[in-house]
Amino acid sequence: MIRAFWITLMRFWRKYRRKLGLFVLAVFMIWYYDCLPETLFTNPRSTVLLDTNGKLLNATIADDGQWRFAPCKKVSPKVAICLIEFEDREFLSHRGVNFLSLGRAFIQNISNRKVVSGASTISMQVIRLMEKNPPRTYVQKVYEILLATRMEMSYSKEEILAMYASNAPFGGNVVGVDAASWRYFNRPSSQLSWSESATLAVLPNAPGLIHPGRNREALTKKRNRLLKHLYKEGIIDKMQCELALAESIPNRPLRLPQKASHLLQKFIAEGRRGQTIQSTLNIDLQSRVTRELVAHQQFLAHNHIENGAVIVASVKTGEILSYVGNVERADGSNESFVNCANAPRSSGSVLKPFLYAKSLEAGIITPKMLLPDVPSKFGNFSPLNYARTYDGFVHADDALAQSLNIPFVHLLNNYGLGKFHRNLKQYEFNTINRSSRHYGLSLILGGAEISLENLTNAYTRMAQEVNSGKSIGIHCDKMDKQEAVPSRTNPASLYEMFEVMTNLKRPGNDHHWEFFDSSRKIAWKTGTSFGFRDAWSIAITPDYVVAVWVGNADGEGRPGLTGFQAAAPLLFRIVNQLPSNGEWFKVPREYQSTISLCPESGLRANEYCPEKVRSTVPTSCLERSACSYHQQIHVDPSSTFRVTDECVAVFEMKHPVWFILPPINAQYYQLHHPNYKDLPPWMDGCGVNSSRHNFYLRYPTNNTRIQLSRDLDGTKGAIVLEASCRNKSTTIYWHLDDHFLGTTSTFHQMSSTPEPGMHRLTLVDEVGATQTILFEVIR
Repeated sequence: MIRAFWITLMRFWRKYRRKLGLFVLAVFMIWYYDCLPETLFTNPRSTVLLDTNGKLLNATIADDGQWRFAPCKKVSPKVAICLIEFEDREFLSHRGVNFLSLGRAFIQNISNRKVVSGASTISMQVIRLMEKNPPRTYVQKVYEILLATRMEMSYSKEEILAMYASNAPFGGNVVGVDAASWRYFNRPSSQLSWSESATLAVLPNAPGLIHPGRNREALTKKRNRLLKHLYKEGIIDKMQCELALAESIPNRPLRLPQKASHLLQKFIAEGRRGQTIQSTLNIDLQSRVTRELVAHQQFLAHNHIENGAVIVASVKTGEILSYVGNVERADGSNESFVNCANAPRSSGSVLKPFLYAKSLEAGIITPKMLLPDVPSKFGNFSPLNYARTYDGFVHADDALAQSLNIPFVHLLNNYGLGKFHRNLKQYEFNTINRSSRHYGLSLILGGAEISLENLTNAYTRMAQEVNSGKSIGIHCDKMDKQEAVPSRTNPASLYEMFEVMTNLKRPGNDHHWEFFDSSRKIAWKTGTSFGFRDAWSIAITPDYVVAVWVGNADGEGRPGLTGFQAAAPLLFRIVNQLPSNGEWFKVPREYQSTISLCPESGLRANEYCPEKVRSTVPTSCLERSACSYHQQIHVDPSSTFRVTDECVAVFEMKHPVWFILPPINAQYYQLHHPNYKDLPPWMDGCGVNSSRHNFYLRYPTNNTRIQLSRDLDGTKGAIVLEASCRNKSTTIYWHLDDHFLGTTSTFHQMSSTPEPGMHRLTLVDEVGATQTILFEVIR
């Protein structure tokens, strides 16, 4: 039976052996063609952060616990020579296998009855590394030979050597020549000496037994043998050899640089784990800014202020040059792991310049226009100035320079809360992600949260818009190319904004900077959040934007934690270290016009303004009406009383020009302007001292009792105050209990939500006529 089967099989073989051979050969060729995977190495990689010049800033260990950098495209010349001369001297000439070495190793292994030589070429070692170092057998060796020859067909020698150098073990948990050069020598492989290159070249031969932290003597001998071989082959000269032999072996793996760790974590959070990222940071500036922040925090530590962040950006390129997300501590204490540069924090006053520029652009104000600064109430919101003082009226630019709260709440109310909210979104304040109604008018005083990144990006865009009429924002990835977008704000308005921001009083020795030729012109602003939780400071020049945040990451407030005291000193120390060419923003004359302004009101001068000054302002300011504060009045011959032609003949009257302010504004204004004079009283019997000749209050009437309704959501409703005027163009100033509510013209309605109890409502028109009533709000 067996004999018959064997005879049948042999007949089948003799008949079909050629076809079977061709079939097996075809199967082998198909396998051989497709035996290499598309990607040879899929090992997890370390996330590596480089500066703009390729210098290592930081790196994290790979997910498998190895220091394995991204594969290099080309091995540095010295390291390449050392690897080839030590591992595979015929590497450049063979096609994946050195058959002479293979035969010699086979004879040696047979003679010694054990494996004493592998004869693996670099190409075969690449295959072995790809297979995760399987057991050494003859079958495995044949498999490696086949794959190595196939690899030689698909990859160049340079690529194969780069794969070996990127994936070979270099002792401990260090994999790849790039990781090894940093771990052992603290510099890139391209900067290694002959001695250092030779040291790395001999490590993959036995990385578990010999590396800088173990068997240093054996490692030194192997390195020296390689160096002497290089000298013998004429690759290095005698002096190079002697100097290389004199160099010592590193003691143990070094700690990698830990600069910009928060930026590295930011990239990882954005999905860049395992990549090598070339950032826009400058390592020298990053180091200086980090030292400045650490030193500043140590100064603030006595007040238990533990955290801070700094960003420095280039206006011209939009590149972030320094990104320090927090004060780093090795033990992670005091929330030092939190990236405060992109954490949402209360904005304080740092958004006021935006509103100033947007109001100029809309023609709502001129740079010197008067803004009300009196106790004011907006529904249930009663803002206060930081110093709890009032000026009555203040020029718009002075209100910005002094960072007064009340004038800017009035300005926001006039400009439009919803419109300003949209403007902030256009400048990519992505943490302002709720409706404008949610924030209310407190938006301008810190009612919204922004990040230091948002703030830097917005001010950088505005500086770019002044420089070129378009902006690209900021970026920290060298490979990230931003598209320019048209200016979002009129450059003349932004230029005026920056000019005003140069007038802020600087801290310390920079207080009188304008008197020193060496001082640089800087636009800057501070901000302080409610409860002294956040201190902001930002500086803008045509070349740089520097932004600083100081505070506690857990939100704890501290006395004295203000932008001026806690953040500004650090800001100016950093700014003063940046190069400067002394230039300022170019004046955008095509967006400006020259007009006559009244110096007292800041409005276009009317025929009665006693002084007129020629001023260059954004063209949009031409839309403002003429000065309404200087008016001609009629007084008796003694200039004691105001009169009409009902009681004094016209030819006996005097007609002086008077600067007229509403009474409550005048009350505070006069405290700071002693030359201001109240209007003369009306002469008895003239019959015009009643406001009914000019306007009357329609609702509520005197001694009315009002019960406020509630909205569907349970919130207390408002009452609508209403007045009528003979002249529809008349402006009426509304005051409730000595709090300024606002102004109306044409349609005279004002919404208010007073508390239960008695209230006094006062209306004043632009010529000083007054009407006051009392009303009661009941529960």
